[in-house]
Amino acid sequence: MLMMNLKEFVSDHRARFEELYDTDPSFFEENLIAKTNDEKSFTLEGHTRGALESLRKFLNENTETFDSFAKRHKIEKQLLLDVLFFAVFFHDIGKGTLEFYNDKILKKQKSYHPLYSVYFTYNLEMPKIGDVDYITLSILTHHTLLHDDIYSDERFAELEPPTFFKETLKFAKEYKRYYKEFFNRPCPYEFKFELPSKKPYNLLRDTFSWSSWGEGIIDNLNTMLSQATPSKKKEVKEIYGFITGNLIRADWFSSGSYELDAELISKDELIDKIRARANLRGHEFHGLKRFQEVSSKSSDNIFIKIPTGEGKTEAALLWALNNLKNRHTKIIYTMPTQVTSNSMYKRLKDYFGKDKVGILHGSSSIILAEEYNDDQEKIWKEKIINKTFSKPITVSTLDSFLLSFFNVYKWPLSQLNVENCLLIVDEVHSYDWQMMGVLKRILCELNNRGCKFAIMSATFPVNVENILLEDLDYNMITEEGLFEHRPFSLKAENSSILDKIDSIINKFNNNKKVLVVLNTVNKAKEVYRALEESGSFKTSDSFDRDSNLILYHSQFTKAHRKQKESEIELKEKWKNRGLVVVATQVVEISLDIDFDVLFTEIAPIDAITQRLGRINRSKDPHKKGEVYIETCIEAENGNGRWVYPYGREVIECSKNIIEDGEPSLGEMSEMVFNLYTSLLEIESINLSFNKKLERGYNKYDEIINKRGPYTIRFRTENMEEVSRLLSIRDVDERFEKIDVVPAAFFDEEDPDKFENTVGIYKWLFLKMLREGKVDDMKRFYLIHGVNYSYAYGFEVSEGELWNII
Repeated sequence: MLMMNLKEFVSDHRARFEELYDTDPSFFEENLIAKTNDEKSFTLEGHTRGALESLRKFLNENTETFDSFAKRHKIEKQLLLDVLFFAVFFHDIGKGTLEFYNDKILKKQKSYHPLYSVYFTYNLEMPKIGDVDYITLSILTHHTLLHDDIYSDERFAELEPPTFFKETLKFAKEYKRYYKEFFNRPCPYEFKFELPSKKPYNLLRDTFSWSSWGEGIIDNLNTMLSQATPSKKKEVKEIYGFITGNLIRADWFSSGSYELDAELISKDELIDKIRARANLRGHEFHGLKRFQEVSSKSSDNIFIKIPTGEGKTEAALLWALNNLKNRHTKIIYTMPTQVTSNSMYKRLKDYFGKDKVGILHGSSSIILAEEYNDDQEKIWKEKIINKTFSKPITVSTLDSFLLSFFNVYKWPLSQLNVENCLLIVDEVHSYDWQMMGVLKRILCELNNRGCKFAIMSATFPVNVENILLEDLDYNMITEEGLFEHRPFSLKAENSSILDKIDSIINKFNNNKKVLVVLNTVNKAKEVYRALEESGSFKTSDSFDRDSNLILYHSQFTKAHRKQKESEIELKEKWKNRGLVVVATQVVEISLDIDFDVLFTEIAPIDAITQRLGRINRSKDPHKKGEVYIETCIEAENGNGRWVYPYGREVIECSKNIIEDGEPSLGEMSEMVFNLYTSLLEIESINLSFNKKLERGYNKYDEIINKRGPYTIRFRTENMEEVSRLLSIRDVDERFEKIDVVPAAFFDEEDPDKFENTVGIYKWLFLKMLREGKVDDMKRFYLIHGVNYSYAYGFEVSEGELWNII
């Protein structure tokens, strides 16, 4: 192995060091650099000490997590700590090379310091866990996670062995001193550093011979995995993730990229903030409700079954604060949609402060761009922190949380944070059976790790609850008196929404706030157009503070959807002024709004119940909401084929169960229970439900068995898109979406601007692709020949999209 003197390099390039650093160049003749732009710890020694100190602090403050992990995997704790120590100690030693200096100091070549670092650990008698060299694997992949093609292309095949400085070897030999400082005990390991002369490529993938398997690092791993049982692959994945997650965390902290304040407010302080929020919204606060008190004192897994608008969120937060193990416990609050996540993010920031709360979903970059005034460096850093659940609290779509178990993105750090987390699953009734199966499996995984969960719903039927939480211990927290409210009257009518245009206008003219919900985008547009053409409303093709008719569905650009959500929430607070919002079922679990009247097409009772939750939400005893369910729908095509978003049996069962009157919230929940009881008695539906549940449940183990510790890489960073690609959700092929940019929104300076995208259905995309109306723009696709407006959203020729929700 070639070596050279550091002093010689510094002397030859003294002027360059003077340009980069406010330090006498002679300092660098004996001190290796790790950074060129960070004075906090720019030397290799300083950065390594900082990383080790970060690891030690994390160990001391989060002992329960390390004890639990070691016990679960039957690893002697000191062995686990030794592996962590050496992974951190050696992780950046590859920066002590001529190649790294040529890259960072002279800017004349590309270097790969993680690849060079493993020259020191390769074939060294390092501590191993189960004969796997996790130290070398973690060092090799602490910047670019382990994936199929890591360091495999032609660039690396031709790469020569690095030239180390003699001072690098001198630093490596200090490992015993660092070990003693870290553990306060003598180092029991004797290393003899004999650096290999192989090319970097051959360290990983040795030349194949007929007589034996290759001896490269990746060769050995793949050979072991090919012979491993599913449980062994799971073990390797989890240990690799734990070691690498700790290494990434320590590295980031030492680099100043990860300085987070982990302290949260107390329960009493949260209660004060709850009181202040209630007063701000014009409500009297009479102390915690009984179910909130019970939740705040519970140390168990809980299911909070309470009607909408009664304070389930606050109950779950109080429960979480009561169950924090230490300052590193993460609270992960999951919601079913991006819109609900955005709303909850704002709420939790008000309670806990902006720096304590992160947000994670496919469009969160739009939120961050607003918060950080398009400062791309801050946005980039914030996205990394949020994607790894690194803040004390993260509001996330459930998809994004589940994906952290599926070897996606920086999953080792995500999983390290999940090792000590409290999971809150809000609106659990919103998920399909396949996703319910995935959730069921992950809840079991969390339970095995000693993590707790709180699940919440107003209408989750007990028969489905029993399936989801089978074999898991939890306490049901409810309050029967809250289900006795009768906030609306309900009437089912043998007519269509279009037959009710005059009734809608009449309610509007009486200063009512009217919500109209259709089951397809095209039908929503049709109703909106009929209302617009009546001349009774003020409309606008841009945000207008006085417009009183709004269309809201899934086929607006990300930016316009967010703008419309803000518009609806603003105008919903109007006093003595009429408002009509025409929407699809996206409104069911998105907006926190309170309307007077609902006109809705027939839908499954659980979906109807969600729509009802937007009517007289405050349960004002002095007024009665009005609900009209229209049962005439266009569910069949010209050939008599059922092409509706909901199955025929679900619609028919719902029609039979719904009754006119003034049902209590408890009676509505009973209707949902009766719906699922009826459906599960239909053999074909029961078989379908079970098949989807099983498919979702097995997904986690299938991916581990197939991938082991290998990361799954995708073209997109959109978490919901990745969820679709991995089949986390059960998506009808008719409703598979692809993000596109309408040509009217093309931005030459930023052609991939995410906020300009709109999701259209795959079959339509393929049709337009065949027609030559699609241009590939790397991350997204540009669509030509379509109409788009703020009022109507994405539009193609008449009749093409009628069955799209």
